[in-house]
Amino acid sequence: MITSERIQDALAARHGVSVRHCRVEALGGGDTGATFQVTLNGRPAFLKWLPDGDALDAEADGLAALAAAIRVPEVLDYGSLAGGRALLLEWLPPVAPGERFWPALGRALAALHGVEGERFGHHRDNWIGANPQRNTPDTDWPRFFVERRLAPQLRWARDRGLDAGVARRVERVMATAPAWLEGLTIRPTLVHGDLWQGNVGTLAGDHPVVFDPAVYYGHAEVDLAMLSLFGRVPDTFYRAYGKNPKAVDFQQRSRLYNLYHLLNHFNLFGGGYAGAVSDSATALLRY
Repeated sequence: MITSERIQDALAARHGVSVRHCRVEALGGGDTGATFQVTLNGRPAFLKWLPDGDALDAEADGLAALAAAIRVPEVLDYGSLAGGRALLLEWLPPVAPGERFWPALGRALAALHGVEGERFGHHRDNWIGANPQRNTPDTDWPRFFVERRLAPQLRWARDRGLDAGVARRVERVMATAPAWLEGLTIRPTLVHGDLWQGNVGTLAGDHPVVFDPAVYYGHAEVDLAMLSLFGRVPDTFYRAYGKNPKAVDFQQRSRLYNLYHLLNHFNLFGGGYAGAVSDSATALLRY
C-alpha cells in the first residue's frame, strides 16, 4: 500500500524541493488507490494516486475540457509518481451553499452546454466511477446512448446476477428509446457526464465548482438528469438554466438517462440498486 512518506519523497524529488517543503497527509484510500492533502512550497493541493493511472489521465483530460466553460480544480501536475500515477489538483475548500448558489450553477451549466462538438462521444474513452465508459464517436445520439451507454452496463449487470426479467425490461427500453428521442434537435454538447450532487461544490461567494468528470459530447439533459438523481434540485436552478423541470417529456428522458447510472451503480455496488433499475425500467415502459 502506498504511504504518505513514499509520496512525500517522490513528490519532493519530482518538484526539486526539500522534503521539508513538501508536507503530505493521507486522506483515505481503497484497495488500490489513495488520496492525500499536500502542501508543496507553501501551496495546499489535493493529490490522487493510483498504481494504474488511466483513470487519472482521463480525469486530467476531462478537467482540461471543462475548464474553459465552468470552474474546476486547476491541474497542477500529473504523471508518474512512486511506482504509479498521480494527479495533483488545486485545493478548493468548500463552503455551505447560499441562496445564490443554485442560480449560479444553472447559469454555469448553461454556459458549459453551449460548447458544441461535431459528433457525440469524445476523443478518448474514460471512466464512470470504476467502470470504463466507451466514447467512440457517432453522429446519431439515440444509437450512441443505447450502444455506448446502456448496452455495456446491461451486459455487465447480467454477469453480476441482474434478474433475467429485469434485464429483459431494460432490453425493451433500449429498443424503444430511439422512438422517444425521435424528432428532437439534439446537438453534441460538452457534458460533465457524472454530475451527481456529490461532484458539485460551493466556493466562497456562492460560486459553483465541479469535480470528477466523465466528459463527452452528448445531450445536455444527461447532466440535468443526474443532478436530480440523488437529491432535490430547486426551481431557481431550472429557471436560471432555462428548463421546465415539470415537462412530462423531460421527466421521461431524465428517467431514461438515469437508467445508465442506476445500472452502473448496480455494477459497482451490488444488488441494493437492483430494485431501482427494475422500477426505472418498468416506469419507462409505461410511457
